[in-house]
Amino acid sequence: MANDFYWGDYLGDEYVRLAVKFAREYGPSDIKLFVNDFNLESDWDDNQKLKSLIKWIEHWEDDGVTVIDGIGTQMHVSYYMNPDIQASKEAHVVKMFELMAATGKLVVVTELDMGLVDENGDKVLTVDATDEQLQAMSDYYKFIVQKYLEIIPANQQAGITHWCPTDSPADSSWRGGEPVGLWTEKFKTRKHTYAGFAKGLSEN
Repeated sequence: MANDFYWGDYLGDEYVRLAVKFAREYGPSDIKLFVNDFNLESDWDDNQKLKSLIKWIEHWEDDGVTVIDGIGTQMHVSYYMNPDIQASKEAHVVKMFELMAATGKLVVVTELDMGLVDENGDKVLTVDATDEQLQAMSDYYKFIVQKYLEIIPANQQAGITHWCPTDSPADSSWRGGEPVGLWTEKFKTRKHTYAGFAKGLSEN
């Protein structure tokens, strides 16, 4: 399309090396450079996107000059009330962290938030979420944070950023009306998920 812009069309296939080169030249002397992507925890491809990304990083660094300091993962996950599906999701979160840890690079969770999917595979909105479902989400937050701290060595931990502090308003363009927050809308009340996130950080 006329308005599409692809870096490779203008800078060539190895444009990542150029981006790193210029960041090193013109950025702060202590700059840390990350490749950040989403769906790295995906179970439908057995973490294939992450495996491919790791191979690309190895390729970019093959020139002996390019150095990428870390990998960022955007984790816009959901809790699935179907136990078999949820077990697969959790297993691939673990596998993602294991693969990332094995690179020896810094690892950062850049965008962590969570939706909710019922036993039939339907998205659950905030107004319909039950106490049981909210507690399940809390447990999943605790699981994710704990696994990050357990699997990623301390010297590779670059942090976790929560993406949506509050539940999403119904008219929001991002997961509108979904219970994605650690607080209810407008920070009125801390949710089950706040406790789960905090426990994940504290019980290690």
